[in-house]
Amino acid sequence: MPVKPLSASTLKNLLERIDFAREGEIRSLTPLSPTSIEIRFSVQDIARGYDWIDVVFRIDGIHDAKLVSDNVLRGLDMSEGIKVELTPSGAALAIGSHSGRCDEAPLYILGASIVYEELPFSG
Repeated sequence: MPVKPLSASTLKNLLERIDFAREGEIRSLTPLSPTSIEIRFSVQDIARGYDWIDVVFRIDGIHDAKLVSDNVLRGLDMSEGIKVELTPSGAALAIGSHSGRCDEAPLYILGASIVYEELPFSG
């Protein structure tokens, strides 16, 4: 499936469909360049009968981020899922329910834009 841009409505539908990645797993965090990062989650897809899929978010134009090492990544609490926000000034992705204050999350990425891609479950 090709990379898709996110709008307010597609973002809302995606997050509801994957239940905000609650109890999901962070599979990888990959810097692509100094201003671009991909983060991959394994999540349950309500639209597919709760089958597991992977969702990759790519944030471009990064101006602030709090990242963690690989050994800490797997241990992050995903019980609250993720928060993804789109504003006229940019996009944010954070672990947990940090609405309006993503920069307080244990892991966050703030950038200019965000796109996503659905992939088969990486088990």
